[in-house]
Amino acid sequence: MNMHTHSIRPMILAPFDRPGEAALLGAAGANELYGGVQPDCWGRTHLPASQRTFDAAHFPSEDAFAAAVAEAQNAGLAVHLTLNAPLYDPASCHALVDLAERAADWGVAGVIAGDLGLLARLQTRQLPLTLTLSTLAGAWNRQAVTFFRRFGVARVVLPRHLHLEEMGEIAAAHPDVEFEAFVLVGKCPNAEALCSFQHTAADRRWPCEIPYRLYTSSGVPLPEDHPVALRQRLWQGCDRRDGCGLCAIPELVQRRIRHLKIVGRGGPTAAKIANVELVAGFIRGGSPQTARKAYRARFGRDCNPLVCYYPDHGAREDDIPVRP
Repeated sequence: MNMHTHSIRPMILAPFDRPGEAALLGAAGANELYGGVQPDCWGRTHLPASQRTFDAAHFPSEDAFAAAVAEAQNAGLAVHLTLNAPLYDPASCHALVDLAERAADWGVAGVIAGDLGLLARLQTRQLPLTLTLSTLAGAWNRQAVTFFRRFGVARVVLPRHLHLEEMGEIAAAHPDVEFEAFVLVGKCPNAEALCSFQHTAADRRWPCEIPYRLYTSSGVPLPEDHPVALRQRLWQGCDRRDGCGLCAIPELVQRRIRHLKIVGRGGPTAAKIANVELVAGFIRGGSPQTARKAYRARFGRDCNPLVCYYPDHGAREDDIPVRP
């Protein structure tokens, strides 16, 4: 399959969180950027303003973020502000909407949000911003997208666990909506819209990667041969940072998924650049074979079906032996 036979030109959406990154990421091949900042009035008593709980994942101040937006504009890159925590205290939403309004003045192109109350407030304010539905909202089917369209959503981040065919069905049902899909780093075994894990560990080792016991709702330990327990055992000790969907990019584009999203807010600049270059190189001309070779060169290991974003396209999780 050749991406160049389709009318949709894929766009690389990359994370940024510090001054100087925008131009570097643009030079590496990024077309758009996304990043977050806490409102300057946001106190330590508030939960994070986005779905990243550690300080390094945000710009340190509104001034720093505004300067980075200007840098991105100079590089020809659109910026999307992340206000994508799954739930906010309604009393705090006004500060986030005010931040979005200031961000529009700085030149931000859009806001990524998942909390329904915040989306409703943003729509009411009628800011000149594209509203992107976060994966935290859970747009699992075309009916969900229809619902969120009522709140001004014009762009949707599709949940990580959807199959390519399901993504295509949703996109086909909504030709007036633009869609994003994850293609590199950060695959998760859980449905984010339903997950209540808190990503607060100082070493940034998230709960889905560490050993824990599973119990039924009545407190009975789940049998070790239960399919859910077997799958969790696979993830113990796995590294979500190796998540990859390069091989499926042509099929994503064929299904009208235009925006290819790379995870990594709070990560090293060099890693962000390398990830953008990897995706951009594949878009210019890649095949499953070259993708696997490039993956090995980037991450130092062979493809792992467990952290494959689109196992329905390539290898499946069932191909992996369960660790004893």
